[in-house]
Amino acid sequence: MSEDRLNRIEQKLDRLVDVVESIARVEEKMAANDGKLNRLEFRMDKLEEDLDETSKVARDNSGVVKFADKFFWLVVGGMVSLAVWAMKSGVSA
Repeated sequence: MSEDRLNRIEQKLDRLVDVVESIARVEEKMAANDGKLNRLEFRMDKLEEDLDETSKVARDNSGVVKFADKFFWLVVGGMVSLAVWAMKSGVSA
């Protein structure tokens, strides 16, 4: 084989090695990205669970707040009624 032909083969082999190295780097990046994606999916699942729990607590607390609001206005109404009754009947405090 001639010297030119051997040089061309060597150049092609060098380019082939460069391409194989590039493919290996891309595969490494893909593996790293897969790990990041899995971690992000795990965190997203955890956040969804926390949000569901927070929603449940908020629903439970809304009943308590409604009761406390009604009770407050019942007490205020009772105190106003007592004050009006006391004024009408002439009871002095």
